[in-house]
Amino acid sequence: MGGRGGALGRLADRVVPGRGRRRAERALADALGEGVWRRAHDRVHRSVDRFHQVLDGVVADDAPGARDGLVPALEAVAADLVDLLGTVEVLCVRAQAVAPSAGLDVPRVPPAAAAEQGLPDELHRRLSRAGTAAATASEAATMARVSARAGALDVALDRARAASRAVATAREHLGTAPR
Repeated sequence: MGGRGGALGRLADRVVPGRGRRRAERALADALGEGVWRRAHDRVHRSVDRFHQVLDGVVADDAPGARDGLVPALEAVAADLVDLLGTVEVLCVRAQAVAPSAGLDVPRVPPAAAAEQGLPDELHRRLSRAGTAAATASEAATMARVSARAGALDVALDRARAASRAVATAREHLGTAPR
């Protein structure tokens, strides 16, 4: 992924540059395990990847006016999504460490361990809602791309703002929204 061009490559390289990327991905996969924490992480990860694919498409489409407003707006949302994914990774790795999961059952996170690790209450529910909000951001970016192709740049910019709001909603669900 890091070797691809475009917005996806640039943002992916910002997370883990170069050859160490595969090693970092393997270490993360090991730390996440095979249960619900990994599934929650993977759902957000897929949404972030999809958003970056759409962003690459917007850049490639080169619709009139898109470079002036739409691309920078979507790039800002993409950066926020990468930060969100980092938060999700940390929470899921910590959750797997204190409440290991190897299946579909959501394990009980001991309150003392949750407090020690800085995990919010009802973590799995929060992660699920954050995943839904991240998917909504990706959907809004897709609609922005379609609108830009149709020449409706004002509608495309509205969709980009909707994507930004979806990321803010995801942060609220995780309890990491800026105050």
